[in-house]
Order: sequence, then C-alpha cells, then structure tokens
Amino acid sequence: MPVYAAPQHRYAAPLRRWLLGRGYAVYIAAPPEAAELLRRGAADAGMAPLGLLASGEGLRCCPGPMVYSKAETMSVAVFSRGPRRLGGCDRIAVTGETRTSILYLQLALENMGLRPRLLRLSATSAYRLLRAAPCALVIGDEALAARARGLHVVADLGELVRDVLGISPVYAATAVARGRGCPGVLGSPPWPRPGRGDAEATARVTGLPPREAERYHRLVRLDYNPGALAGALRLLGEALHKAQGGRVYSLSNH
Repeated sequence: MPVYAAPQHRYAAPLRRWLLGRGYAVYIAAPPEAAELLRRGAADAGMAPLGLLASGEGLRCCPGPMVYSKAETMSVAVFSRGPRRLGGCDRIAVTGETRTSILYLQLALENMGLRPRLLRLSATSAYRLLRAAPCALVIGDEALAARARGLHVVADLGELVRDVLGISPVYAATAVARGRGCPGVLGSPPWPRPGRGDAEATARVTGLPPREAERYHRLVRLDYNPGALAGALRLLGEALHKAQGGRVYSLSNH
C-alpha cells in the first residue's frame, strides 16, 4: 500500500479521509517532516512546504491536493496581546514549524517598507512566542486557538499575501522525490472537502465558535489549482534566488 505523508492540523482531516479512500496509508507529518520522508523514500508522496518546493531541493510538485486559500486563511496570522498595527511590531517571534509562511511574511514586510526583527523559536503556541516579542507569527491549530482565546490579530497572512503580493497564498502541495513519477490516482477530482463533523471537531479542539470553525473549513482549500500553484512557486522562487546573494531572508535566533 503506498504511503502519503499528510499534515496533522485540523484543516487536513478531509485530506486524510480522501487519501484512505484512494488506497493510501496515511503517515501524519508536518510538511517539513514530510519533505524529509519523501527524500529518504519513506513515503511515496506527501504534502511538502511550498518554500521548499520552490527551492528545488530534491522534490517536485505533482497534480494533487494542495493547501491554499483565496485570501484570508485564519490559521496563519501575526498576533499580539493587545491592539497593534503591523508597523508597530519592531520584533516578531516566528515559529520554526514553518518556512513558507515566514518567507511570505518577509516578502510582504519588505514590500510594505517594514523591517522588524524576526526571531525564530522552536515554540508553536502564541503565548510562548509572545514572551519573546510583542508580535508573533503563529500557524495551524495554535493560530485558531489564539483567535479563540482573544489574542489580537495584527494581520492574517493570507490576506496580507493577497493584498500586498497579489497572489493567492499556497502553503503546501503534493510532491514526490525527484526521479519518481507522479501518482495518477491523486491528480483528479473529486477533491477533499469538509464533511459533517469537521467543523464541530475543529471547534472542540481549538475553542473556536462553531460558526467560525465552519468558516475556516470553507476558507482553507485542498483542491488542485495549477494557476495558484504556479504563481506562488514563481514568487517564492524569485525571492529565494535573491536570497542566495545574502540580501534578505535570514532570521535571528533568540
């Protein structure tokens, strides 16, 4: 039975069911971990981070489910303890769990003429990140929990990417190791969709009000959108190419 490395966050529940229905064993792994499993041959396909795919580091995209939104994402956002604008964040603690979202944030800040210090931490929870800086980039279920607990949303990264960079934010996509063929069974609809109970489970796990949980599952998309994927890969690829000259996108350790 082929193995697919799929994310653990609540948005991916429809994807995990879909994969089982297409004959895949599902291995739970965050996108950065999935990329390593693919390179080692421990998984046949998986949801890899777009920043890594844009760099061409041993992986290639395949037609199949991807993680994106048209604009607002909800589960990728900059938070603070009280009302604050993005321009008022002189330091932003960022979770080391993500590479792609950090790159999107850096690109947006650069385009806005903002230069806060970014601190990469191993923490994932908003409260732990906010101990190190007045603002924090939080992703996944932890971001939903931060919303539920009333932390101030300084900027939703999906909206920021759309408004400042002009593309739909794509966070991860189906990939295989270079030299391997794309699995055809993953490249055709019907695509994963939220089912009855997904919003209720998300509300229970994160504390979001049920209506907000329902809205979240409508915002995060899991279908294959080649246009959005190409636009995001092009933008991130150009940014990474510039970074090779040491101009931008280095992070301070805290």
